[in-house]
Amino acid sequence: MSSLIPEKKIAQSKHILIKSDKENFAQASILYSYLLSQHKKVSLYAQEKGRKFSFLPWYEKIRQQKPTSVDLEIDASIEIKALYSFIKESDVKINQKMATAFYAGFLKRYENFLSSECDGTVFAILCELINLGAQQQLCVREMLQKVPLSLIRLKSIVYKKLLLVENATVVEVKLSDEDFVKSGASWEDVLEIGQELLNLVHIQEVKIIKDDEKDKILKIVKEV
Repeated sequence: MSSLIPEKKIAQSKHILIKSDKENFAQASILYSYLLSQHKKVSLYAQEKGRKFSFLPWYEKIRQQKPTSVDLEIDASIEIKALYSFIKESDVKINQKMATAFYAGFLKRYENFLSSECDGTVFAILCELINLGAQQQLCVREMLQKVPLSLIRLKSIVYKKLLLVENATVVEVKLSDEDFVKSGASWEDVLEIGQELLNLVHIQEVKIIKDDEKDKILKIVKEV
């Protein structure tokens, strides 16, 4: 953990930059709170802000341009359980902001707590986070229940175009650039839809083909 969170360098630095992205902002939010507790000037950078974690503390602090003068840069792509262990072992008390960000990070990492890796240790941590003030209902509402209109539009297109092949065990969908323009969704949104298609009866694999010169194929296979 010391290589990911260099405590000695943090102690020697005045201005620290946290490098985040739309997938690991929960960790970035936790690090932001941690560094503030160490009385550091903190900047938060991400090329893409994303929408999934927009409800978390410090989201409004994200810059999409790096500041020119910082003493240290920390990458937020840290395993959430490892970050939890680091914070627990430090002298920093986990407040409500940190607890909520941790809960959101665990919710994403363990696939809405449906992952086969989600064991009793994870649930014990979640219980502690709730006792520390984590707003678990807010996390569930924002991350699982709220859906952008662009995703609904793309789902409509996907369901119209899907074909069942190989004795109805495989779903094939071919999407064009026009489909993405009409829906306003992105190629990354297809992954979420593909996971949903795996819930269809008898389906074992989903193939979504991007209709371009390379015919990019996204395969999503159900775990046996």
